[in-house]
Amino acid sequence: MRPRLLGTVAGPAEFLFAPNLAAVTLAQSPGPGLPRNGSTLPVTLPPSQDGERIDGMNNPNRVSFPSASSNLPRGFRNRIGYQTYVQFMMDFGRDRSPDVGNTTNASSTAGTKVALSALSPHCPWHEEDTAGGRFSFPPREQPTHSVRRALIAAMQIVREQNRTAQAAIADRVSIITYDGISTYQAPSVAQALTNDYTAAMRAATRLQACGDIGQSTATEAGVITARNHLKPTTEGGQGRLFTTKVLVTVTDGMPNITNSASGTINGYMTANPDSDYYAPGYDWFNAVLMQAAQFRGDKGQFYPIGMGLGADYGFMDRLARVSGTADQNGLSPRSSGNPAEYEQQLTDIFREIIQNPGVRLVQ
Repeated sequence: MRPRLLGTVAGPAEFLFAPNLAAVTLAQSPGPGLPRNGSTLPVTLPPSQDGERIDGMNNPNRVSFPSASSNLPRGFRNRIGYQTYVQFMMDFGRDRSPDVGNTTNASSTAGTKVALSALSPHCPWHEEDTAGGRFSFPPREQPTHSVRRALIAAMQIVREQNRTAQAAIADRVSIITYDGISTYQAPSVAQALTNDYTAAMRAATRLQACGDIGQSTATEAGVITARNHLKPTTEGGQGRLFTTKVLVTVTDGMPNITNSASGTINGYMTANPDSDYYAPGYDWFNAVLMQAAQFRGDKGQFYPIGMGLGADYGFMDRLARVSGTADQNGLSPRSSGNPAEYEQQLTDIFREIIQNPGVRLVQ
């Protein structure tokens, strides 16, 4: 899906990729000798176990899927095997610890992390060939692994475009991750702005989704962090004065927590009316739209990308229109709901954003 073009200017760009790492949906297939009886063998568990059952932990997500039934996950209760073990690990993600209370278990030093997490000594790293070379990765889970590989492909595209450019004027890239806003889950600069594209690729390999506990899609916080990072050094950021700022966010969910107060959001909407805002009270949506409008006012290019069945594409389309990057039909870039297609579709979207002269535009 082609971004709408607004008019060209010469000069390098600074690309900031901001994936939301809040949701995990699929793990790699079991290998030889691994248990496969998770759906067939019920067992009796000791009493008074942890209350986080498989039909808890936001399984299923009724916000994204209002018609989803709890009968499917409930049918896996008291069944132990590969399938339920994978679900258990994915529910706790990279950061949560099942042996520590939820108020503090997101700390990197708290409790025992599941083997899916790179923080675990039992994490099974493996090597893969990518568009940018051979790298080592933690276990594959979707859509995060497709995001990792597509980001590496994007860095390779930028590298190829800058093979003859001097370092001082070459395009630079950055990666910021966001999920929650708590002490342990605040947005993080995984890779500061750099023209060391291999370093950015390595940073992409380490991205992992957080556990499915609490509010974990703080889109506004991610955009705020990205905007601040892209600001020129004279304004406290790490950007350069002469570059176009390009912010690309990828999410398979919808915002569910904000930083800005309702009064601030509503005041901005009143002063800057736009039909793409939601009614007052929908702060988790309107806060992101406000940040996007402000970034556009700063001559930045914001591309929101939804992927997977959990993305709110209606919101992403509004975000693209407010940002001035929607296509001629008013739609944002998006992928399908098929995990087998995620990587290629996301790579194609990244390539079009990077190679299209629209990324070097001012409004």
